[in-house]
Amino acid sequence: MLIECIMAGVLDHLAKPKKQAIQAHPGSRSGSKDLIAMELDAAKEILAEVFGITPEEVEEMIRRRSEERMLWPEGFRLDE
Repeated sequence: MLIECIMAGVLDHLAKPKKQAIQAHPGSRSGSKDLIAMELDAAKEILAEVFGITPEEVEEMIRRRSEERMLWPEGFRLDE
């Protein structure tokens, strides 16, 4: 019985998420801007890891993509 309680506690602990979401302070505009900046930094880190490139190369990739979007629209519309 004791071992079952211990195992249940261990399994319960393992099932809980290790990381918690970052919460901005309610009503804080700078808090939401900080959260967006942190999310952007995390996304850049993920891109660097996935593509096996440096953070500087990620910045360059984003800059080029942004320029392409300005030159080529996402879609074309034909007026009839």
